Amino acid sequence: MKILLIEDHEFQRAAMQMQLERITAAKISQVKTASSGIEALEIMASFKPDVLLCDLKMPEMDGITFLRHISEQPFLGSIIITSASSQLVLDSVQKMCASYQLNVIGAISKPVKSDTLNALLGTAYRESLTPSNQYGRSDLTRTNFTESELEQALNQGWIKPYFQPLVSLETAHWISCEALIRFEHPLLGILPPASFLPLLGTMQKDAELALLSINYIIQAQQFLAGRAVAVNITPTTLMHNHFVDSVLAIAADHPLLNKQIYFEITETDALENTAKALESASRLSMYGFKLSIDDFGTGYSSLSLLDALPFDSLKIDMSFVREILQSKTAAAIVEACLLLSRRLELNCVAEGVESKELWQQLQSFACPLAQGYYIAAPMPVERLTDWHKNWKLKAEKHQLSIKQG
Repeated sequence: MKILLIEDHEFQRAAMQMQLERITAAKISQVKTASSGIEALEIMASFKPDVLLCDLKMPEMDGITFLRHISEQPFLGSIIITSASSQLVLDSVQKMCASYQLNVIGAISKPVKSDTLNALLGTAYRESLTPSNQYGRSDLTRTNFTESELEQALNQGWIKPYFQPLVSLETAHWISCEALIRFEHPLLGILPPASFLPLLGTMQKDAELALLSINYIIQAQQFLAGRAVAVNITPTTLMHNHFVDSVLAIAADHPLLNKQIYFEITETDALENTAKALESASRLSMYGFKLSIDDFGTGYSSLSLLDALPFDSLKIDMSFVREILQSKTAAAIVEACLLLSRRLELNCVAEGVESKELWQQLQSFACPLAQGYYIAAPMPVERLTDWHKNWKLKAEKHQLSIKQG
């Protein structure tokens, strides 16, 4: 893993270099340094880092301007902000980066603590190994598929669900999974969702993808051992005239389907016809299918949807979960979501759990379920058995459970 450290203060730059030499959570192959944003841009013309450690207040070009510049370049690596600026500034910069679609995995107040840096670089290393980070933007342009190519991919079975486990924060037991669509291209390998899902959405394939996942889950029960799987559906899919009928037709042949799957509603801001959605959701609920609301707390409609639709669980958006160790605001939002879920008797999942420190903090909040790369990346269903064996060993070694059983 290659790192570019951008820090104008000579002593702090040297100190952080020494810290990087002692990092154990990531395999660091090369470290380069820059004293300003301008110098960093010059270095990046020939050096392609996996991680940027970026100060904010610097001469010539400050870190905020630098981050805006790299958003215009083919950079899909991880960013760690290091700054003595106020928490309000750090939070604002992270929101700016999110708007620019930059992957900020943390913001560290100076002086930088070695254990915090070690944990964040461990996260960056794990993310660098996942399919979504193996392709730069130039690759995404190169894989600009046509509708006929995606039709062929669907027909060939190259587009299929991967499975990301959800586990109990109390016992560390494997509870369920989420099905996430992936494209196993015969020549290009595993492609990130951004390279094909938008076009499939334009092709109005959302309902087809959901039904594809459902049928795949039915065939994969030997690997799931009765654990339920969340199938993502958009409001458009929920309101599709024939989607609920198709689900109920499958359930007629597979009476346990409502125990094997549940539906996670994504893109809730796009829900325009509440009456139609309520009709579809009520029919699914009547036949025993559970509904979860995804990315809770990010959309203006989330609270009203909780009142309108028969949800059984909610998932706290990872943009809040990832920041609870650094941001009082994010921690308060997560705690508020948990309190709301308890008052409404809903199950609650924290997504984006990428370190033991996040795991422990969520345990202290009494969060029921966790999902994220600290636990597992999305994987083919046949790998779940081996993952489960390794996870049980990890949970025991790191004493992740607070309740045995």
